[in-house]
Parts: sequence; C-alpha cells; structure tokens
Amino acid sequence: MIIEICTTSIDSIINAQNAGAERIELCENYLIGGITPSKNFFNESMKISKIPINVLIRPRGGNFQFNNKELCKMFESIQEFKNYNISGFVVGFHNNKNQLDNTLLSEFRSATDSYDLTFHRAFDYLTNQEKSLEQIIENKFDRILCSGSKIDSEKGLKNLNYLNSLAIDKITIMPGGGINTKNFKLFKNAGFNEIHLSAIDKKISLDSNYNIIKEIIEMSK
Repeated sequence: MIIEICTTSIDSIINAQNAGAERIELCENYLIGGITPSKNFFNESMKISKIPINVLIRPRGGNFQFNNKELCKMFESIQEFKNYNISGFVVGFHNNKNQLDNTLLSEFRSATDSYDLTFHRAFDYLTNQEKSLEQIIENKFDRILCSGSKIDSEKGLKNLNYLNSLAIDKITIMPGGGINTKNFKLFKNAGFNEIHLSAIDKKISLDSNYNIIKEIIEMSK
C-alpha cells in the first residue's frame, strides 16, 4: 500500500521520509486546506526530500470554482514546477453547477503530460460523480483523492467503496481526510491501494508526526 503524506513544512517532509512514506503532496497553509507552495518553501523542500513529490496546484483557499485569471495562474505554476525534478501534480476544480469541464480536464492533462496527476478533493463537491469519474478516467488522470463526499473518509467509506468498485483497473481511488491510526485498517481491509493523510496531532503541532506515520506504515504491511 502506498502512503502519501500531505506536507506543509520542512519538518513534515523530514518526518514523512524518515518514517517510510512513499510519496508526499507538497503544499502550504494547512489550516485553509492547502495551496500551491511558495518558491522558497518549494526550493527548500527539493533540497531535503528523497521521496517523490507531487505538488498541489491551488491558487487560494475556499471553493474550487476558479476564474480565468486563477486558472491562468495554475497553468503558469505547472510550467514553473516542470523545471524541477518532481513526480507529479495535484489539481481540482468545478464550475458553478458543481460539474466538470471536459475541455479544462484535457488542458490540465496536456499541461502535465508524462507527470503523475491527481484530481483532489474538489471531487467530493461534484454532483454527478459517476459521470465525473468517467471524465477523469477518459482524460488519463492517475488517481482521485476524495473522502466519499463526507466530512472525513471514515464517514464516507460506503461511497468510497462504491467509487472504488467503478474505478477498478481504470484509476486509483485514494481515500483522504480524517485517516488516522485508529481507523486506518478500515481502508486497508477494504482493499484500497493508496492512502492520503497529514498525520498531524494538533495538540503537538501542525507538522506531520513521525510516530503517527511510522505506525501507519507498519500497519500497511
């Protein structure tokens, strides 16, 4: 099972790779759900990380309905990050009807050609998820990060299982949101091949916690 850690600090990256995580999603501003990392943070991360980095492309917090200026900024960010040795990108969006624009999906896949590409939790807000799933598959995304349209993945497990049954051999469904050491085995036993979590203990800090990640890694074996 692949364990992906959402990292928003240098300490998070160090903890993730030292604990044995296979991949990181790099972003900043955890408290607003993550946005595209700044150049300074990105550059420091590239010096430290020894495991694959997928970069979140999200120009702001809030909803996932982006205007043309924001979309242009997203494409510009992708082009800038392609100058570095990263593994892939994480994107997500919808229109004012909570639906996907197939042309926009195609444009993002074209811009990230040959890179790993994840459609993130904007998927949870889409109205027709069966159709959206097929659109994302048709545009050759590698995975969908979602929580089953619930506040966390444990509450959304039924829908996640349904999506996974539709996605088999076509695309990876990667549960994310509220996954921890207490509920991790629910997802392992359900047969998911990839899991996404921040592994943060807010009582300690907003850094991904080495001990939490290490325990998840051990349970995943």
